[in-house]
Amino acid sequence: MMKKAITVLMAASLLALSAMPALAAEDTGTITDTGTITDTGSMVDSGAARGGVTLRTRRTAAIVEGDTAWVALSWTAARADATDFKVVAQTRSPGVIVSYPTNTDSYSSLMDNNTLSAGEIDFTSLRVSVPYGSRNVRLSITATWTQSGQSQKQAFTVTIPVARFTGNDIAQASKYAGSVSVSDPAWLEVEWTGLAPLLSDVEITVNGPRGATITYPADRAFTSLYYNNSLEDGETDVARFLVDATSLAPGSYSFKVEVSYTKAGKASSTIGEFAFEVTG
Repeated sequence: MMKKAITVLMAASLLALSAMPALAAEDTGTITDTGTITDTGSMVDSGAARGGVTLRTRRTAAIVEGDTAWVALSWTAARADATDFKVVAQTRSPGVIVSYPTNTDSYSSLMDNNTLSAGEIDFTSLRVSVPYGSRNVRLSITATWTQSGQSQKQAFTVTIPVARFTGNDIAQASKYAGSVSVSDPAWLEVEWTGLAPLLSDVEITVNGPRGATITYPADRAFTSLYYNNSLEDGETDVARFLVDATSLAPGSYSFKVEVSYTKAGKASSTIGEFAFEVTG
């Protein structure tokens, strides 16, 4: 009888204990998140509750080998504004050069300002130079910002496709070089347009007609372009040379013009034909 009474008493005690609220675990004062952010004052929730940014561009538009172009990366912020937003980029792709807008110099920020407002889409820009022979370029992007009073940092990876260049390297931009008097030598000029991303070491020589004397600037064996000795895609430049036509009769003539250049470390050339007039 006593054993039964003790059993009833123990059961009642267990029911009473189970009805009491659980005791809270002791707070150590420091909470460390696996995302490398340590809170020493107040608790910061991890993941989406803390905010964050999202890189929407994982693959940019293609760049043609040998070319330099700006690529845009689009971003969004979650829950709270991301202020003092900065992006830097690195790559292990050989010969690839990454640079930033001139107003920031050592990093890229957003198009509008340096704050990525929650829910908005904004862009950062990177200037990327890709040498001939390159294929897909991988950029390691590091973004830093401040959000809800916390300094944040995150790494991303972006791929830039590289397209092969096909087609002609260079083209005549004009067919007429000008006119020269039989009594007075004159400087004539020819225009060329670059079609390939980059042609360097451009040298130009002129042949004919018989009786015309061709002289190049600075008594060189060739002439080059007016601005410098390279042509970029879409760039048009002129080359000048002195023509003495005292041995020619007035009339219409033409001469062959050879343009030699270097592309992707290899020498190449093309020939064009230009007309000119000899006046009395």
